[in-house]
Amino acid sequence: MRYNQVDKAGIESAIIAAVSACANDTGWANLAEIGAQLRKSGIHYGKLSKFFHDYQHLVETKVDNEISPPVVYAKIIVSEMT
Repeated sequence: MRYNQVDKAGIESAIIAAVSACANDTGWANLAEIGAQLRKSGIHYGKLSKFFHDYQHLVETKVDNEISPPVVYAKIIVSEMT
């Protein structure tokens, strides 16, 4: 995968910002909208779903197969810190 010169922490911050900017009331955001936000932030990737594979600790994805074509959504994983 080809990312720009942003470090991992910078990429994670950009992911959080993009998902948050696109999220609906339940926290889910359309992957296409997230991708547009990431590109605006200067994050370069190949296929976004594969890009998110490296950030499974940060982002959860789901597919809505009830519409055609299916739509992928992502949500920030909220960690429980006690």
